[in-house]
Amino acid sequence: MNTRNPLHAAGTALLAGVLALAATPALATDIYFRSFSTAAAMGPPADDYGAKLASITDLTLGPAGRVNFVKLPGIPAIPSQFKGDIVAAVGAGAAGGGFDAAYNSGSELNKTWGFLFNSGVPFGPGFDEYLGFLFGKSVDDGQRSGLELLQSILDLNNRNVVVLPIVGNAEQLSGYFYEPIGEAPGRAGIGLEGLCQRNWTLRYLPPGEYTLNRACDDLVARGVIPQKNLKFIAPIPGGGSLVDAVKLGYLQGFEFATPLDDVSSLFNTADNPGTVGVRYVHFPGWQQQFLITWMIVNKQVWNSLNTAQQTLAYSVARDHVLASYGENMRQQGAALRYILEVNRYDADPNNDLVLVKWPRKDQDLMIKSTIAMLNDRVYDATLPATDRRDYKTVLEALRKYVAASDIYWDDRKVDSKIRFEGWVNESGETWQPRFPK
Repeated sequence: MNTRNPLHAAGTALLAGVLALAATPALATDIYFRSFSTAAAMGPPADDYGAKLASITDLTLGPAGRVNFVKLPGIPAIPSQFKGDIVAAVGAGAAGGGFDAAYNSGSELNKTWGFLFNSGVPFGPGFDEYLGFLFGKSVDDGQRSGLELLQSILDLNNRNVVVLPIVGNAEQLSGYFYEPIGEAPGRAGIGLEGLCQRNWTLRYLPPGEYTLNRACDDLVARGVIPQKNLKFIAPIPGGGSLVDAVKLGYLQGFEFATPLDDVSSLFNTADNPGTVGVRYVHFPGWQQQFLITWMIVNKQVWNSLNTAQQTLAYSVARDHVLASYGENMRQQGAALRYILEVNRYDADPNNDLVLVKWPRKDQDLMIKSTIAMLNDRVYDATLPATDRRDYKTVLEALRKYVAASDIYWDDRKVDSKIRFEGWVNESGETWQPRFPK
């Protein structure tokens, strides 16, 4: 009988293949990168990628071949000569006054089309579906992947960077507001019509901001509401507390990230969204059904690695997208429970966090607005013509991929409401505990 461990065999094969790729002597390399977030499911996993890559390159190539991505302290400002463009800063490299690498939101890859490689499309593919586009041979009739398409666009525009997707994150919550959009215990929902007419300023990142803005404009154009009063602020990476901004009257609502990230960044001081009044927390995460974040590497720095080191950097990056997604996914339930219970026992029911669902009819309206926004963006003269060309290329590649797969996606999933329904173990313990409403 063959008792050889298949995982050991696969690892041995990988090691042999990597060693065979090392055609030139390996040199230990530390690559210093600028991060963009300290939030639990976004910032720390980038550090984990660096540690994992260092461990695996050390194991397979020896200490002399180790590659280690090392985070620069804090969140250094992008030098002014790059005008806020992190890709330009990395393209210049540390020697040119920028950074040798940066871990960043995919939206920062390009202001026009970067969101398509970051959080995708509102109401669009989920995480597993999007992985088929990113890593599968989804583009040009099976000739290349979405990742290869992205790199080709950056190369076409002489951006002088190599990009690696390294962290995966789950669905976000979709807004902390003063009033509920949908029905809440003892409160009628204001709906999308009410939201658009509120004299509120929101921090709501693109592309969700684009969809909400377009949906409000559509309601005005159709005469459903007399005017739009809702406004948005431009986010400043690393800047200020959203909770303090509400407390000081600068904001009347915001979305941030997943429950795990929100606990680490919004519930880490004496005040939290509930205590400052924005206690209605909304779902589903229609605006961002996943998050994929990226390591951007200066091309000269990348080319200083040998083929084996580059191959392992890519392989560990792909592995870490899945591993980081799994690790943060396992913590989301406990994090959401914490959010909903954090103020429950302080004898002030007016600051309790309440989970609210966006009404289905409003979701339907926003789907239509999303489609119109995506299509109209191709012709938006306020955006650079080259970026609009590239946006159209990516959007069409994604459309074709979705069109080919939708027949399977539509009906493949079990209704979430009936999963684990009534399941108990032999001691009568439930799989699906009920949270008090």
